[in-house]
Amino acid sequence: MRDYSNMPILIWEDEVSAIKASAQVHHAEPLILQMPEDFVMDIDATACGCHVGKKTGSHVDCHAEILLTTLANENNMPELVKLAEVAHEAGQVADLETDTRRIIIHD
Repeated sequence: MRDYSNMPILIWEDEVSAIKASAQVHHAEPLILQMPEDFVMDIDATACGCHVGKKTGSHVDCHAEILLTTLANENNMPELVKLAEVAHEAGQVADLETDTRRIIIHD
């Protein structure tokens, strides 16, 4: 299991969070997005290119652009689509922890 303890955490609040996250990801810096309580994390892990994580409810090394776009559509959050594009351009992947509502973007 990956160690996320040294990664910065951004608590997602609104569109400003997307701007902050995009700046971080643009520089290929890892980032943990803590999503709100009502954020829907139901995805088709295979379609998002994810591998099964060691923890229940975790998906690792997902295709960041597909995962973030899927979550954006599911949650009606178009600002996540821009972040998806930035993550793809920066060559990042993403992990998803459904039990804690966290999206971890990293290389």
